[in-house]
Amino acid sequence: MNTNRINNGLLRHLAKSAPEVFAHVADELEPVPLDRWARLCGAHERHRWVYFPDSGVVSLVGATAEGESVQIAFVGNEGVAGIADALGIQSMPFGLIVQLPGLAYRLPSTVAKQHVFSCTALHDLLMAHAQSMIIQLAQSAICNRFHTAVQRLSRWLFLTSGRAKSDRFELTHDFVAEMVGGPRTAVSQAAATLRRLGIIDYERGVMIIRNRTQLHRMACECADAVSSVVRSDGAGATSPARRSPRRARATKSR
Repeated sequence: MNTNRINNGLLRHLAKSAPEVFAHVADELEPVPLDRWARLCGAHERHRWVYFPDSGVVSLVGATAEGESVQIAFVGNEGVAGIADALGIQSMPFGLIVQLPGLAYRLPSTVAKQHVFSCTALHDLLMAHAQSMIIQLAQSAICNRFHTAVQRLSRWLFLTSGRAKSDRFELTHDFVAEMVGGPRTAVSQAAATLRRLGIIDYERGVMIIRNRTQLHRMACECADAVSSVVRSDGAGATSPARRSPRRARATKSR
């Protein structure tokens, strides 16, 4: 496999740091499309594949018994999704869905598990990534409890655009509400606030970021906390950067 054509940071890091391990993994990798809103694995289902996004974004989504859902973590081309089975966990109470379409390389979980049990370089990268996901989960709990809909929407758009490397997305308000968490009306009001300020725009299911700098300022501190542990080189930063709390400018809209 030509590593120059791979955009996934974790795979590129593996190829550079442990070429012999990468060669073994590359023989088992299969390119697959990430179709918009496709379900890669449902809640409580066994993860039979490990996905290395090359483009696009995959979300880890939690849901209630009533069918309400919220994104609690996400993975772009910096990392990997669906590692539970490889780490010895048969199922998780969260689902994996494609947030933004793209391409991924998938690896059978049985192969990934061999590397975990053998403590190869892939094991180290997967564990570092797992730690960054734990930090994302914890930060999501803080964000959903204490921050406004405007702050949460700004955070989500800022982080999503960073992972997708694009300021234009095909997204419906219903889908955004599921990802951000909260009633559709609250998220629609938050989007209207950002639009009125000239930070974003939307039309016919397309969301456009007009001012990324202002969007960052409107976001809560969770945006920087998550960014500090989601590294594009695949090395897996493990501690969030400290920063002073941002003064909320957003109108409280829960």
